[in-house]
Amino acid sequence: MDSKLRRLSRELNDSFKEREDEIAGSLLALISKEHVLFIGPPGTAKSMLAKQMCNCIEGSSFFYYLLTRFTTPDEIFGPLSLTALQSDIFCRNVEGYLPTANVSFLDEIFKSNSSILNSLLTILNERKYHNGSIILDVPLYTVFGASNELPEENESLEALYDRFLFRYHVRYIEDELNFLEMILGRSETFIPSQKLTIEELGGMQRDAAGLPLDDAVVEAILALRRELHAAGIAVSDRRWKKLVQVLRIASAALGRQSVDRTMLILLQHMIWKRPEERATIRKLLIEIAVSGGIDIEQRERDLHDLHASAALLKDYVLPCTVTCPLCELDFERWKALKGHASNHPDHFYILPGSEEEYQLSSVRTSPRILPNLIDKFASLGKPVKLTMPSPERELYLGDVEEFEEILDLLQRDLDAERTALIRQLEDNFWLSGKDREDMLYEYDVKTRGMIDMRKLLGETRRLILSEDLQTH
Repeated sequence: MDSKLRRLSRELNDSFKEREDEIAGSLLALISKEHVLFIGPPGTAKSMLAKQMCNCIEGSSFFYYLLTRFTTPDEIFGPLSLTALQSDIFCRNVEGYLPTANVSFLDEIFKSNSSILNSLLTILNERKYHNGSIILDVPLYTVFGASNELPEENESLEALYDRFLFRYHVRYIEDELNFLEMILGRSETFIPSQKLTIEELGGMQRDAAGLPLDDAVVEAILALRRELHAAGIAVSDRRWKKLVQVLRIASAALGRQSVDRTMLILLQHMIWKRPEERATIRKLLIEIAVSGGIDIEQRERDLHDLHASAALLKDYVLPCTVTCPLCELDFERWKALKGHASNHPDHFYILPGSEEEYQLSSVRTSPRILPNLIDKFASLGKPVKLTMPSPERELYLGDVEEFEEILDLLQRDLDAERTALIRQLEDNFWLSGKDREDMLYEYDVKTRGMIDMRKLLGETRRLILSEDLQTH
């Protein structure tokens, strides 16, 4: 199943240019029995892609219809049975119509009227069709809907919109080479080399039913729900349950024994309600998926605190003791002297063996004009030494050494985690090349953070050990 899905994905991407996300999502929707909505301008191969998806299922039937506000139920669900009416039985001849299709494409889906809407909602959600007094089981796997615009503010259309778990905003081809390959190629004649069988699809859903979620994935989903709520993005409980089941099926299709955090990026196509939300949700998913592994942010904060604390303890050692005669206090360090002068602006200071009074240049003292103590030190040619008390120095050096050991362990785990991440990303054909690139880029932010932390740790060590000499 894994190799077959990979081959189908590769062949479809060869035929449909710049549709990597849409192809992966459509295949995943097929094996998940979910529905896909394409929003975008006409002429972007939406209906063709849906039809070729149907061709990927062995013996499947396809139903297509362009809806308008004047479309009648007969055109979607089949005409009334005249023979049954003669027996006063109301039912339709559904063969060849939506109730008997495996895959359907409904263009301009939001143009459907109320006479169609209720039956359509039941088919989409419950796979049931009420044909008169008979309830038919619908063999439907996926409905592909398309629209040039989002539904208007209408409660019924909102319910229809919510039935489409996968949502894609389809654009015209941008790359010129891809454009040329598209207009010169023949994607409409696509024939898959292998097809999925109904039995394989059912087996995939059974295998995925009990697949566990990694603890990191559970935590990430809860964090995502909180973030979305804070951003004002509402996701129904029913949709959350479906999202988790899709992640299980996607993981089972890869042959994995659990749902890992690299699968979370798939939710970018299933959560947004308005196109303007997509970029925010995608960025949030990548950040949450990556931060679900080794978290270095707390270590970064701890290291910055250590550096700032060490810097605060560094103090200028005065070249000689300075005394405040009024308080009878002696000062050997600049910070204590400056603090005292700020609290007592009318005090003055003397040096050992002298009764001459001095003031500080940066602190206003008494109205008397006194010589400046800083200028006095400068005239004596005595340097002021920036240092740290010995007990504190040993304590901080111990913290630095402990941090060095922590960073070595973090780096080892980070390298191992990145290797595992690359393997998981390469193996995950549900993700686009852009998804892989952006997840690795976000992950490499951790590596750059480790480099910055080692640099700051070196600066902290030098700060602790240094004894800068300055002359005031």
